[in-house]
Amino acid sequence: MGKSVNGVLHDIVDLAVDGLPPGAQAAQRTVVDLGTAHTVVLLRGYAAVRVRRDLGTAAGMRRRQQLVDSIPASVGFLLPRSLGPVVELDGTSAVATELIPGAPCPAGEGDLGELRKLLARVASIPTGPIEELLAEPLEFCGGAEWYGIQRKEVVPLLDGDVQGRALHAVCALAALEPFREVFAHGDLAGQNVFWDGGRVVGVLDWDLASRSDRSTDLACVGAWNGWDKLPLIADSEDTSRALVRRNTFRLQQLAFAVVNGRSAEEIQRTAARASAWLRQNL
Repeated sequence: MGKSVNGVLHDIVDLAVDGLPPGAQAAQRTVVDLGTAHTVVLLRGYAAVRVRRDLGTAAGMRRRQQLVDSIPASVGFLLPRSLGPVVELDGTSAVATELIPGAPCPAGEGDLGELRKLLARVASIPTGPIEELLAEPLEFCGGAEWYGIQRKEVVPLLDGDVQGRALHAVCALAALEPFREVFAHGDLAGQNVFWDGGRVVGVLDWDLASRSDRSTDLACVGAWNGWDKLPLIADSEDTSRALVRRNTFRLQQLAFAVVNGRSAEEIQRTAARASAWLRQNL
């Protein structure tokens, strides 16, 4: 559910929409919390303003927004392209983007043909022209240092009875060799994929876009649309690799909290959820 915009957000939203038509500036504003790192403020009928919650993120936001603006329209779905520049206020950054119609499909649902096309279209995006704009694989939870962070900082936070399972899952992911690398969205699921009339019409939040193998996005689809669908939309190799990735998702979330300096309470809650998932599923 959306909520009213508070005074803290109003100033940076005002700055982000400066230069937009008067109707957009005066439009009703609603806050939608979509992730752990950012907030979206909807300007009813006109635009969406994306606000980064962490300080000092303007440079990264400019790079990611340039990537979105560089993806060819021939990709076959809508993207949140820029309506203005990335702005910064008191260390917080924001950008106004095009409003994407539709809504996420319910968890566990999604037409198989549409999911197959979605994966193919994202993988078809040429990486060459935008190589310098892509994120490092697993950048959000440590990037090149992700494995060491998992072993030294994440696994010890878990309940003792599941630490061995977690370490096994981490080692399995580290053992995956590079394989058929393509453009990968990195979070191709849930609130980031908008549907309308049974079709995928738009894809949001390209912050984690990288060059990786097909199992990266396939695992995201499985987590939201259902793991039972994977053998029906991908080959056995990609499906097997996606399941390896699945086993570390909760650990990646915990690593994100750790490397981004989240509160002790948030880290403890995330560790408890990860421990419970590992206990139930591995």
